[in-house]
Amino acid sequence: SQVVCFLLRGRALGIKMIGRLSKLVNPFMMVLAAAQISLIIAYSVLSYHDGYGNQQKLDEARQAEQDLENSLREPTPAPQEYEYGQPDLSYMFDMNMYTYLGMCLTMTYLRKYAYTSLGMSFLMGCLAQEYCCLLLQWIPLAYCAQLQSQFKDVGCPYGNNPALSQFENNQRSLSCTCDSWSDKIGLSISDFIKGQYGVVAVMISFGATLGKVSPLQILIITALNVTAYVGNKFLCVDYRGGVDNTGSLYTTHIFGASFGLGVSLLVSGKRPSENPDNRPRYQSNNYAVLGSLFMFVTYPSFNCYWAPAALRVYIATNTIMAELSGGMFSYIWANFFYPEGPSIMHLQDGVLAAGVAASTPACMFLPPVFMMVVGAGGSLLATLSFRFIQPSIEDQDSQGITSLHLLPGLWGALVMELVCIFGIDNTYWSLENMGLASQIMPHYGEQWASTETQALVTAFSLFVGGLAGAFTGIIAKLVGRSDLAGSFSDHVFWIVPGDFMHIGDMSALNKIM
Repeated sequence: SQVVCFLLRGRALGIKMIGRLSKLVNPFMMVLAAAQISLIIAYSVLSYHDGYGNQQKLDEARQAEQDLENSLREPTPAPQEYEYGQPDLSYMFDMNMYTYLGMCLTMTYLRKYAYTSLGMSFLMGCLAQEYCCLLLQWIPLAYCAQLQSQFKDVGCPYGNNPALSQFENNQRSLSCTCDSWSDKIGLSISDFIKGQYGVVAVMISFGATLGKVSPLQILIITALNVTAYVGNKFLCVDYRGGVDNTGSLYTTHIFGASFGLGVSLLVSGKRPSENPDNRPRYQSNNYAVLGSLFMFVTYPSFNCYWAPAALRVYIATNTIMAELSGGMFSYIWANFFYPEGPSIMHLQDGVLAAGVAASTPACMFLPPVFMMVVGAGGSLLATLSFRFIQPSIEDQDSQGITSLHLLPGLWGALVMELVCIFGIDNTYWSLENMGLASQIMPHYGEQWASTETQALVTAFSLFVGGLAGAFTGIIAKLVGRSDLAGSFSDHVFWIVPGDFMHIGDMSALNKIM
């Protein structure tokens, strides 16, 4: 009995010591500090500032020819504007507004969760962008080494080899100009802008778990989300030759939504929809609508930045036409399917769903009038989903990313499939900008190859997103979750003002961030 008593006292003392130690050592702070220090070291060791981002690496013959032209050219009194990379500055401002203003504000619709919605969205964006723009450059280095080994006996001749497909010829050309493992990663402003597409994928995923995960879980989910996003983008675009350069429909919207749902299925807990704090209020909805307006005005830049320079204006025009049509139809659909009266959330999500649908690569080939139909279709799917699907999945989808990103994204993918079937792999339809089709479509000229590739990219983004999300959910669940009464409320993680009133049973004297 004395031995048992001694063991019980020792156990109680150990628990007490662990409790005191946990107050002194904050796991969230330790993980965040380790992540940031690791990124600083990685940037210092692996990367360098690559001028102003206007340089394009050439093979030796072309580089010698360009050097000769530069030596014979008369000097100019001052460097040209493009030499400073200034055209990318406006895109950077628009992307920052889209991500850190628009998407962050749309998360604030919950009445008692604005601190965490804004604070964690901002933190996720910083971590994801730092990690993503480094990883987006690092993975192709390994692929470059493989291509150089594959085509080492061919050299770098001008023109295409007729015995090879267009995609294989493109890969051969890439092997002559890409960087190898021995080179450091050259980073420019364009790389950080491209990294923001990964940030958008992370924030889309966060919408499904909003109010149901702790800050420590958010850090883990963000790191694994970015890793899966970059891997999926590399496999779909670089390795397989899929087209996803008009707002990243497949690798950002479809992947981000399926990843978030995969995570949420495992970390949601029991009946989060019954939490009284899982509701909007008038003021919080106003902030969310403001975020949607920021996204609305910057969507054209978001959709056209990664596209070929010759088509940027065309894509921006098509995007704004789809948005305007979707905005008009969102009022029509909402009033039609909600006879009792529309909600402001249904209207704002219908507008944004039109922008998601306009991210389809088909916007490079369709005239504006057809893009208006695409925008109206995205708005219709979002309204139908919020009306009939969202009530049955609200435990797993806090913000409604199924209605806002997944279904409109699949609608855009379907439009692209039709364009490939009837206008690219066949000539039943007369499409716009077909003179650039060989530059846009890596598999152009191969019968049914573009159709098969885009279908594969759609299915792969869904599968990888869901599978990676489920794996991430398992890891996050091991860290723990907030109790039902503490979810959807800032008082669990933050020091809140005196006028903050929590609806629930849990008292959070010790913050668990």
